[in-house]
Amino acid sequence: MKKYRHFLLALTVLFSVTGCAGIFIAGAATTANLVTDPRSAQQIWDDNHLELNIGGLAHKAPYKDQLRITAVSYQGKVVLIGQAQQQDLLDKFATEVRNMKGVRELHNRVEIKAPLSLGEVSEDSWITTKVKSALLTKSDLNGVKVSVETEDKVVYLFGYVTRDKAQIATDVARNISGVKEVVRGFNYAD
Repeated sequence: MKKYRHFLLALTVLFSVTGCAGIFIAGAATTANLVTDPRSAQQIWDDNHLELNIGGLAHKAPYKDQLRITAVSYQGKVVLIGQAQQQDLLDKFATEVRNMKGVRELHNRVEIKAPLSLGEVSEDSWITTKVKSALLTKSDLNGVKVSVETEDKVVYLFGYVTRDKAQIATDVARNISGVKEVVRGFNYAD
């Protein structure tokens, strides 16, 4: 037993020192996601990879500093949210995303306007925190995983849920102070 404790301690120190603690924790989080998510581990990996690739594209020329985009993917259905300075640049970006391997559908919710300021992004982060907290404390949503993104005070809800749970989550989000609109991007279990 003592050797086992020393092994766990060494493993914890190793992960902490090398910066791999997130992998250890993320592994546990991924396992929890598999319980409420009908996607295979490969599908989850592919969706995460797609989101990262889209984020990477947004940070390359000619898009860098011209648009601010977040991508959410579920089984290859991609939702883009954010801001773009020019329509033609957004159209070019959307075309590149549509042509990425693994993109089955593209829903573009990007607005043509200057990217949000740091203050506005912080306010959106605070709204996201409040919505997530309210969803976690809602007993009707125990065991339901709802992802929350906020962009310019518009709250986007994602997840694999029943229509009843989607309505409950939407009502919770609508009643959070600072929320301008709630957009449902759910996949339905029924």
